[in-house]
Amino acid sequence: MSEVVRKYELLYIHPGNLPSEDVEKVDEILNGTLEKLAGELLHREDWGVRALAYPVKKIAEGRYILVRIACPAECLKEIERRFKITESVIKFLSLRLADDFVQEEIPEPALDTAEGEEASGEATVAEETPEKSAVAEETPEEVVAVVEAEVSGTEVAETEVAEEVAEDSAAADESEDEKPGEE
Repeated sequence: MSEVVRKYELLYIHPGNLPSEDVEKVDEILNGTLEKLAGELLHREDWGVRALAYPVKKIAEGRYILVRIACPAECLKEIERRFKITESVIKFLSLRLADDFVQEEIPEPALDTAEGEEASGEATVAEETPEKSAVAEETPEEVVAVVEAEVSGTEVAETEVAEEVAEDSAAADESEDEKPGEE
């Protein structure tokens, strides 16, 4: 009876100051176990040295390695057992991937694409219209009054807006002068 081969993602961390020879030894342990127990290495990614969220075994930085493998459950158990007794691996995490998981290659963002040129062109060619320059000169209170008038469907003349702003600011000044408990 053959065992079911499943896909797994395995992330393990080496100490940040670990020599490259020791990193290669752990890779040999992983590859040897996969060969011996009918597993296959699908993908390997070295994320480089990063700061750990908290010190692990008095180590503050670690080299993160992500691998995706296809193997039976017994093979994964053996890899985890070996990682536990290997001093070069300070932490590891293994996850079972969905049965229909497909490795997708993420394309590098192209800087000289037609879309990128169009998007950047629109942002830099913005013309200033008289309406925009008039809005920039108005105070925030005037803008609010105009927007409220547009929402309610009525047109407001500039003098009415100025009168409303003057009334609001006068009311605000009076309320600041009157303090609670004083008459």
